[in-house]
Amino acid sequence: METTNNYFKSIEEFNVVSDVFSQAITGELIGMSNFASLSGTIEDPHEKMEAVEHADSERQHAEAYLAHAKKMELNININLNGEYWRRVREVFLSYSNKNDFIACLIIQEVMLESFAVSMYTDVGNALKNSAGKLFLSIADEEKDHMEHSIEFLREELKQNEADFLIRFEKIHFDCMTILSEFSAKTDLNGHCGVCNGDCMKNALHHIGLDVVSMRGNALSLYAKTLDSIGIPGEKSIQWIANLPA
Repeated sequence: METTNNYFKSIEEFNVVSDVFSQAITGELIGMSNFASLSGTIEDPHEKMEAVEHADSERQHAEAYLAHAKKMELNININLNGEYWRRVREVFLSYSNKNDFIACLIIQEVMLESFAVSMYTDVGNALKNSAGKLFLSIADEEKDHMEHSIEFLREELKQNEADFLIRFEKIHFDCMTILSEFSAKTDLNGHCGVCNGDCMKNALHHIGLDVVSMRGNALSLYAKTLDSIGIPGEKSIQWIANLPA
């Protein structure tokens, strides 16, 4: 059984892994809440049940991270009202309250999942231990959510491409602006409220990561996802280029 005594080489490594887990758990709980809200925008009973199932999947991910964090005796801080996660939730609810299923799907299954899959993969590959395997396993499960939504959104785009692109662009800047600020090299809108001390981005090198590469990988996966949906490249490149850096 792994313990903090034989798992970490330094207190700095312990602190940054604690923050990584704290961010993952908080993000999964936001995803759980989003899927629960999403179910209220759906009329089709089968799709509604699937949204509830996805909410439970996010809960299970949070539980898995919590259990592993407890085993490693990490210092976990869960804050759903932190600066960036709170704003993401507020944007999601602004569309959920209008019963805008498509917007909710785009935010949760394209934008948030692109960041989750990419960053979980980076963390998993960096840790190279049981914690790393957990991150990689959950990243694979999140990919399944993305693939289902890509097929659905591809059909939506075909029905009325011009209107779909206008809607997507607004949702992009509403949500991706927050994720871009969150993943910038410095906190563009202040401390996240989840990291225990200073921003973990300054300490990622203790586990062989850096925020510039992680952000780049996440935006690259997001761009590929937009391409899979059918968003024209000249549009997606411009949208991403205009995000805060």
